[in-house]
Amino acid sequence: MIRSLFRSALAASSTAIALAVVVPTAPVTAQSAAQAPYEDSLSAAEARADIAALYDTMQAEHVDLFARRTRAEYDAKIGEIAARIDGPIARSAFHRMVQEALAFGRVGHAKSDAPFLDVMTHVQEGGTIIPLSVTYRGEAMLTDQWASEGDAMPPGSRVMRLDGLTLAEFERRARKLVSADTDRLPRAQIELGLPAYLFLVFGPRDTLEIEFIAPDGRQESRAIPARGFGEMYALQAARPVPNASRHASMRAFEDVGGGVFYIKPGPFFATEEERGEGGETYAIEPYRAFVREAFAALADSAAKDLVIDLRGNPGGDASFSDLVVGRVADRPFAQSSRYELRAGPNTKAAWAQREPKGDGLGARIADALARAEPGERIAIEVPEAPPIADNAFSGRVFVLVDRHSYSNAAVVAAMMQDLGLATIMGEETADLATTYGATETFTLPASGVKVIYPKAFMVRPSGSLAVRGVVPDFAIQPNPVGAAEDRMLDTALTQIRLTR
Repeated sequence: MIRSLFRSALAASSTAIALAVVVPTAPVTAQSAAQAPYEDSLSAAEARADIAALYDTMQAEHVDLFARRTRAEYDAKIGEIAARIDGPIARSAFHRMVQEALAFGRVGHAKSDAPFLDVMTHVQEGGTIIPLSVTYRGEAMLTDQWASEGDAMPPGSRVMRLDGLTLAEFERRARKLVSADTDRLPRAQIELGLPAYLFLVFGPRDTLEIEFIAPDGRQESRAIPARGFGEMYALQAARPVPNASRHASMRAFEDVGGGVFYIKPGPFFATEEERGEGGETYAIEPYRAFVREAFAALADSAAKDLVIDLRGNPGGDASFSDLVVGRVADRPFAQSSRYELRAGPNTKAAWAQREPKGDGLGARIADALARAEPGERIAIEVPEAPPIADNAFSGRVFVLVDRHSYSNAAVVAAMMQDLGLATIMGEETADLATTYGATETFTLPASGVKVIYPKAFMVRPSGSLAVRGVVPDFAIQPNPVGAAEDRMLDTALTQIRLTR
């Protein structure tokens, strides 16, 4: 369970967490200190040089580093971070410092995954973390899959304090660890990997005190002990909690009856099983075969309505999603009404090594970058994708989304909404419809930290610049904690049948 949480968090478009060391609110015991993985350090000079290189390179490469912070604010922040480096600094602490600088910009795709990888290394080397699984319902953080043995902290308990911090105080600290454009996105990220956030905020702990209100109304406090991977698996097996979630990588289709067909396309990239020995995420043929099979089954059914389920979808590449959208579109379509690109030196060098084929977006980007001056911001005309006649569907289309519909999944939902191709149902996505994305990477010279940055600004087809996710046409509450049935899908199916 925890492994899937970390993997999901790292796959999500806006996941990246880090901050300069947050001093634990209670002393770290000798046992806790022994849990911390061995790590070397950077000299003060190396750390300061990398912070300076980070800021300089981001200004040159990020499509708009100052989109949500002024230059003066960023200058002050970088200066404040550099001033805190007064001697050798452990690499994990420096990793959090880099992410603090990136998260300050409040752009989800400007990030480093190094702090999360540090937590993974800690656990893989035998360290422990606090096994607290949660989900949000409105403003409430509720316990979900596991936290403690038996009924000590039942599923659906509302968390009030974490180690003495109110939930709002904890979220403010965690917010500094998350690259996110809005305040909605950090909560979605906390859901995906709270144990890692607890580790990064509080440091290695033997226990963490949790104050909560149980579903029956009683108020209690429990010290939750830290655990390793094996112990957490055993804990989950000992207290399974029913849930209706479908794995994010699952691809499925079925005739659900009543004239409705259901397709869950899964991620818009090749899954681990589909990549084969080469490990290429662009291995599209297995996905192409799945889509053909799904729409052939749809054509053979009596269905007049189609549900495309993008809940929990981490996104991916338009060449994958276009295979689905093209079969429900009656005219050429484009994901963006505006696409602007920064021709940074690193971006130009990376694309000079690529040879995209055809006249698609990749080919146009490569040509524009080759012609542009370093640092120039240029506009790209987004090519339209054609409809696909093979088993095309002409009935009503409904797209299910939730706060974990990320990246290209959110973009696809926004496009289908704006172009009138589908009715959007579910809950508002945490990821944005108009966004800074199309990421590239560079590496800091002394620390070797890999930095991810957005090279492009992409505006949804409607032209809206609103800084928010895809807002459903028909809102549906997420499934209650402990519900085995998929109530969100059931509600959607009921609504679809009632509106014929």
